[in-house]
Amino acid sequence: MNGVTAVARAGEETKFLHVGNVLTVSLVHVICGAALMAMIVLVAGGFVDSIKVDLGLHYYSESLSPLSTPWLPMPFNTVVNAGYTAVGIFWILHVRRHLDRGDISVDEGYLMYVFAWMILIYGPVQLVRIVTQWRVAGILDQWYTLPIFAWVGISCRQIGHASGGLDNGPVWLITASVASYGVAIFHSRGFEVVLAAHICAVVVQAWLVHRQSFGTELDRQIRWSAFTRAVVCCTAFVLLKLADWHLAQLLPMPFTTLSGHFCSKVADFMQAHYACCFLEAALPTRLHSKVKSDC
Repeated sequence: MNGVTAVARAGEETKFLHVGNVLTVSLVHVICGAALMAMIVLVAGGFVDSIKVDLGLHYYSESLSPLSTPWLPMPFNTVVNAGYTAVGIFWILHVRRHLDRGDISVDEGYLMYVFAWMILIYGPVQLVRIVTQWRVAGILDQWYTLPIFAWVGISCRQIGHASGGLDNGPVWLITASVASYGVAIFHSRGFEVVLAAHICAVVVQAWLVHRQSFGTELDRQIRWSAFTRAVVCCTAFVLLKLADWHLAQLLPMPFTTLSGHFCSKVADFMQAHYACCFLEAALPTRLHSKVKSDC
C-alpha cells in the first residue's frame, strides 16, 4: 500500500480503533453482547416459556447410532462443534496477518474480527445444548444465530458504503436483529420466520456488493465463487437439518451415525468460512490477488 493510499485510509478509520486494540475491542464487544443476551434469557423466567425449542434425544436421529453411549449419546454431533471454533480461530489469525501487513484497514479488520469471534463463541453454545439439552442453551443457540447472519449483511453494507469507514448503522442494525427474536415469543414458528428473513436479506445484500464493478475480472470470479459456495452451504444447512430423520429412515447407514444434524453443522460452519472468503474478496484493497489461494 503506497503512502498516499495509507494516509487516506487512515483518515477514514474510526479514531477509537487502531491496529493495537482492534482485536481486543472486537472480542469485548462480542462477549458483552453475548453475555447480555444470556443474562436476559436467565432472568426472563416464564416470559420465554412460549419459545419453541427442540429438546430431547428424540429430535436427533444420531440417538440411534451404534456408537451412542449413555454418557455421550450423540458423539458426532458433539465433536462437530469444534468446527466453529476452528473456523473462528483460522479467520482471526488470517485477519491479523492482513492487518500486520497493512493489506486492510482497521475498520475492515474490525468487521471481520467480530464475525470470527461470533463463530468461535457459537461453537461452545451449540456444544452445551447438545450435551445437556438445557433449554437456556437451546434458546441462546437460536438467538445467537440471528446476529451472526445479520453481521454478514452489516459487513456487506459497510464495504459497499461510499465513505468506507464505520458509521452508526451497525449498532442500529444489530440491535434490530437481536430484538427480532422477540417474534419467537408470540408465535411457535417465529424463529424460523425471522431466520428466513435474515438469510434472504444477507443474500440480497451480498449480491448487491458482488454486482459492484470494482476490481478485475479475477476479483469478480473470486467473489462469485465464495458467494455461490456460501449460498450452497446455507441451503444445505437448512435442508439437512430438516431431513435428519427422513435420511435416517431412508438410509440407516450411514445417516444414524453421520446424521442430517451432523452434516447440517458441517455445512453451517463452512458457510461461515465462505462468508468470510466473500467479505475478504469484496474488500476494495490490494489483497485480492492473494485471496484465491486462501479460499
